[in-house]
Amino acid sequence: MGRLFMRGLKSLLFLYLICVAGLLPAQQLQLMRPSQRYFLPATVKNDTKLVELMQMLRFYYVDSIDDKELVNKAITALLQELDPHSYYIPKEQSEDAMSELLGHFFGVGIEFSLQRDTLVVMSTIPDAPAERVGIRAGDKFLTVNGEKITNIKLTNSKVAKYLRGPRGSSVTLDVLRNKQVAKYTVIRDSVPLHSVDVAYLIRPKIGYIRVTRFAEPTVAEFAWALEQLAFKGATSFIVDLRGNGGGLMQGAFLMASLFLPPGSMVVYAKGRRTGRQDFEAIETGSKFLNTPLVVLVDENSASASEILAGALQDWDRAVIVGRRTFGKGLGQNQFSFADSSLYRITVARYYTPSNRLIQTPYALGERNKYREEFLSRYKNGELFHRDSIHFPDSLKFSTLRTHRTVYGGGGIMPDIFVPLDTVFNSKYVANLLRHGLVGQWVFDYVTAHRDSLVKRYPDIETYKADFSLAPEAVASLVAYAAKSGEALEGGVTSLSDVDIQELNWYTKVYMARSLYSFEAMHRVLHLRDEEVKCALDLLENWETKGRQILEKRE
Repeated sequence: MGRLFMRGLKSLLFLYLICVAGLLPAQQLQLMRPSQRYFLPATVKNDTKLVELMQMLRFYYVDSIDDKELVNKAITALLQELDPHSYYIPKEQSEDAMSELLGHFFGVGIEFSLQRDTLVVMSTIPDAPAERVGIRAGDKFLTVNGEKITNIKLTNSKVAKYLRGPRGSSVTLDVLRNKQVAKYTVIRDSVPLHSVDVAYLIRPKIGYIRVTRFAEPTVAEFAWALEQLAFKGATSFIVDLRGNGGGLMQGAFLMASLFLPPGSMVVYAKGRRTGRQDFEAIETGSKFLNTPLVVLVDENSASASEILAGALQDWDRAVIVGRRTFGKGLGQNQFSFADSSLYRITVARYYTPSNRLIQTPYALGERNKYREEFLSRYKNGELFHRDSIHFPDSLKFSTLRTHRTVYGGGGIMPDIFVPLDTVFNSKYVANLLRHGLVGQWVFDYVTAHRDSLVKRYPDIETYKADFSLAPEAVASLVAYAAKSGEALEGGVTSLSDVDIQELNWYTKVYMARSLYSFEAMHRVLHLRDEEVKCALDLLENWETKGRQILEKRE
């Protein structure tokens, strides 16, 4: 059975590569044939106005003008008069945009944190250039190619500018480690942007997989994670799409093929020029067609995430848990100008198998109102109370197998609503987190006490069960915060029980990242994750709870 699945996976990946070869069509599917891509109407009189205006400005305008800046702004303004998801990507940002879709970039390969305006290596990506030359967690970068990068108000975008570059180019780094400075020369190479960043057995027979984006490598990474967790004993799965803003539609369509019988409709697209196009699950040889499945979504799950969740819900294949998704159901094609800048224009709308339109309603050119609609979800209590969401009868649809009621109107409404967590609120701790003070203190604390911490907590399971923050450590953190401008009136004794509880929790989260790994941090986060708890309850009681929802049993 495993060999059959792997043969099917190879076929699936082959088709995937065919789909994404060439132009890499924006965030969704290439819906136009090449012969259609540059179709122009016979009459272009209005178009010539723009050209004429630019010529007149160059020749007559009283001051010299920046042609490039003006044209960029004009293109941006024009596209802003359309739907909310058609937009322009200047040349300077095009490489990053393509990296998100390709699933890799060229750089040194580190995960970093900005601590007191200094770049600190949290970990090196396995077999990436930085690891090859000996850079390791805890190192602090002082200079890049001789240019000082400390105390210059570093940002993530500035770091990317310093460390990314053409494949094969070199970057020289002065690195501080244990109070000594060493010089490294790193040759930039391909660094993966993993779509599946967490995958582990959350229970002996339950696998957890987090998918953060839909890029070129996503299907292969996801299928590999499924197979590895099944090998370790997983017989049911949680697929976490929370915060996943989408990407290439092909990823969702092919991932759905791992869970749906061949020929099952996954999504269809309709456009003015393209007509209707149906996308059906393909044969993969998958052994997961009947595996119990829960999918987690939230208000930041969008685009390809909604296509996958909507298909699995419509076929009564998975229980969807969380909150209503974003509602981004417009398909874009990506085109490039001669200078390598890009533009993405909407060419179709996406519908789930039950005919639900995924896209939230909008008016042309009204982008601010569109954004306000999502803000109103928060203000109206939708993220906290399911009863705040009202659907007219016209937005009721039926699933395809057991004819359960599901809802349209934009986004995917989950089968089980889990409100946004507001129970553990601490204004004091929220301020510390907002200014990055908890993470900075944890980094210093772990650096000073790593050996004793590792001895006390030799593995993540021991850490999860036994970690506690000593009173003197709490006092140290509060004093550190006070030095940084976040003083607590009345001293340490003024901490409320909630303050102490939250300080313990967030130091536990950050310390797991510093002591072990990014995955370990999520293992800790899942201890207090209500959506994950709900999913575990459904899967551990599948016959009486999970299947009952899908089979519409009373």
